Amino acid sequence: MVGTTVSHYRILERVGGGGMGVVYKAEDQKLGRLVALKFLPEEFSKDRQAMERMRREARSASTLNHPHICTIYEFDEHEGHPFIAMELLEGQTLRQLLAGGALPTERLLELGIQIADALDAAHAKGILHRDIKPANIFVTDRGHAKVLDFGLAKHVPRGERALADGAASALATDIAEEHLTSPGSAVGTVAYMAPEQARGEDLDARADLFSFGAVLYEMATSRQAFSGNTVAVIHDAILNRDPVPPARWNPALPQDVERLIAKALEKDREMRYQTAAELRADLKRAKRDSESAARAIVGGAAVRREIPPRPRPSRAAAAAVAAIALLVLGGLWLLRSRRASAPPRSEWTQLTHFTDSVTSPALSPDGRMLAFLHGPDTFIGPGQVYVKILPGGEPVKLTDDALEKMSPVFSPDGSRIAYTATPWDSWVVPVLGGKPRFWQPNASGLTWVDGEHILFSEIKTGVHMALVTATESRAEARDIYVPPPPSGMAHRSYLSPDRKWVLAVEMDASSWLPCHLLPFDASSTGKPVGPPGGRCTSGAWSPDGRWMYLSVDTGGGFHIWRQRFPDGAPEQVTSGATQEEGIAMAPDGRSFVTSVGSVESSVWILDERGEHQVSTEGYASFGSVGSPRSYFSADGKKLYYLMRRESARDFDDGELWAAELDSGRTERLLPGFTMAHFDISADGKRVAFSARDRGGKPRLWLASLERRFPPRRISSSDDLGERRPVFGPAGDLFFAGLDGQTNRPYRMKEDGSGRQRIVPDAVGPLFSVSPDGEWIALRSWSVTGGEPGGGLPVLAYPIRGGPPVKICEGCRLVKWSADGKSLYFSYIGMGIWTTTGKTFALPIRPGRALPDLPASGVRSKAEAATLPGVHVIEHGNISPGRDPSVYAFTRISAHRNLYRVPVP
Repeated sequence: MVGTTVSHYRILERVGGGGMGVVYKAEDQKLGRLVALKFLPEEFSKDRQAMERMRREARSASTLNHPHICTIYEFDEHEGHPFIAMELLEGQTLRQLLAGGALPTERLLELGIQIADALDAAHAKGILHRDIKPANIFVTDRGHAKVLDFGLAKHVPRGERALADGAASALATDIAEEHLTSPGSAVGTVAYMAPEQARGEDLDARADLFSFGAVLYEMATSRQAFSGNTVAVIHDAILNRDPVPPARWNPALPQDVERLIAKALEKDREMRYQTAAELRADLKRAKRDSESAARAIVGGAAVRREIPPRPRPSRAAAAAVAAIALLVLGGLWLLRSRRASAPPRSEWTQLTHFTDSVTSPALSPDGRMLAFLHGPDTFIGPGQVYVKILPGGEPVKLTDDALEKMSPVFSPDGSRIAYTATPWDSWVVPVLGGKPRFWQPNASGLTWVDGEHILFSEIKTGVHMALVTATESRAEARDIYVPPPPSGMAHRSYLSPDRKWVLAVEMDASSWLPCHLLPFDASSTGKPVGPPGGRCTSGAWSPDGRWMYLSVDTGGGFHIWRQRFPDGAPEQVTSGATQEEGIAMAPDGRSFVTSVGSVESSVWILDERGEHQVSTEGYASFGSVGSPRSYFSADGKKLYYLMRRESARDFDDGELWAAELDSGRTERLLPGFTMAHFDISADGKRVAFSARDRGGKPRLWLASLERRFPPRRISSSDDLGERRPVFGPAGDLFFAGLDGQTNRPYRMKEDGSGRQRIVPDAVGPLFSVSPDGEWIALRSWSVTGGEPGGGLPVLAYPIRGGPPVKICEGCRLVKWSADGKSLYFSYIGMGIWTTTGKTFALPIRPGRALPDLPASGVRSKAEAATLPGVHVIEHGNISPGRDPSVYAFTRISAHRNLYRVPVP
């Protein structure tokens, strides 16, 4: 075919071929680019199975736009010969590369991260490759991995996508799955099949991860993990035998790399990596540790070479050297402090003068108008949209409704303000007055790219929120960033002035994360920016694009930081007793507007005496949203709560306190221990709590409230984060195991022994355990409910097995009363710390663990209010007392106004 023209492609040369395809280099005469054309071999040109496999390859790969997946341009036919036009790659397959021996660890990890990223992208689109092997991975001359040949791929429709925890459904075609290779055989290549694949069972994404583990093994050793002279021998090895530890073939292989390969090759898929993102994270961690170790070795060697032994200096000489060093260091510190010093408070200009709370500043493109949210309870969530002319105009209210709102922003011409309103939709209101109107469904944190295109956050399933760009009509939609875990949420985004970079505000299953810098063309997943470990809620760019500004909490409250783009060191801009959140950069770059003030929280009780305050100072709460049960003591005479310390990493972490309700006396129970989740044993003698270690991972602890033994860590795993402990009967302790960013329910004994995962198909944060220990309630990441943005369902799972029962959809904070007579569930606002909303208490009949519920669960607040026997509570985040008429709750008080702060 060389020299001929096929469609609009002129074939230049043959570049490769195999049993299922012949590949030619060709010139696209329309676009003037070089491409690869893949044809079926002549003997397969009339074979329906081969045709279907090629069509499947084109269809699957063409839906994926990823730097480590070979790009498909089109699928066409020429004179009865089907062909695929695809990206032309120069290099060699991984199989050819491994013919030269095992790869160095750094090379293995670099390529492994790229392959894992490609698989993560494919799985996110519902595509299982099912034939991952070295021959289907190409390594370009520039060192980039490209996943090839999706001819055996299976697409899982969106409504049936259960890639991490369930079997995938078949793709409806006229060609049976089992006939894509040969009749009666399992789909895939034998030596790289997962055990479930070899058995011909239904597959999910974890089968691809097993195959990838076999590839990693081969990259580390240049030997196949499972080999033999016959297919039967290889099948037996895959099903029943562990491969030789790779370090035996490659002693230089680091232990953490050997461990991750072993985990990828677990025969039980429940014990294997559950997602490609999880495996990618471990590969990145191993790469970082390997590079750190190499730098340490090289650095140590350099020191030994460059500093020869020398006579010991006299005391006087040593003192002189020390003095000079101190002067130099002092000068450097002074120079740096001047460069990054915060502007004096006297130079801050107050722009609003409300007595309660003003947040979320936004400036018009010309800097003459200021938009913001104002309301008595505004912290993150409720409020009305206002606008004022700067510098001295009167604030004008543009909205007046009960919708919770976030993130106002001006249109490019300054005529409209868009904002987010419940539930994660965008509304617009004219600046000159007029009725607000619903504008973009399932689009939050919206901003404009230009006069025609927008950038926004879109919920894919449940609460999984990605960054997307499109036109205002939602045409040309393109994903910019999809957080890997199903609980990941990219909430807001800020486009750089040159429209090449995006700052993203992101959350995981438990809290805000550092802000994320990523390319607008989605060519990579980017990197975190700002102070390490900080919780970032908003961002902005300087007009020249040289600085990134961030609102970050590093433990002492939110302040403004900045970092020179792209790799500068973070510098703190504001500090002090107040907190600063939200950033609106002035068009001239000389100042920014931020919300300045303080937020306090107190614990209250409603009983026969009415509402009365329990805590008296500081920031008191029940910890992270979602207490597992009542925080009243069994006799109702005490109430336990947390008091935030300034050094707390998260805003809702604190020390454990107890209040005696009759006398009003309060007591600090475990000085020095900061926790986010806790539970008190039924006898009131012990507390189980989750506290972060030095690396930031949550660990479980047990302490005696009678001080009979010192607090002791009872975590049973070094690689599993552990949160939300709940005491169960018979000495059991239930908790949520945080595996990467995925919550799964576990239990163990109070001494840390006997850890086991319960209800294997349940994925989501643990809310509560029934008093008899037979049911758990959790919000399920693996079950989608309602429309996007409507929220995930909360399910009750029987621990001994059986189908789950849907309690409610879009609700939160499900918990049983201590006596098992009532079940409470809440609908609360958008803000992570908000206390707005309603709680519903349903009676439970004697002898049962669940109340009478609708067959499809409770679907809304309106439906919940009509249920027989329901008790409605006008607070969202409560701790139930002896009956639904008694409960404790938190009350947040925010005092904020907007200030203009000069840029240092």
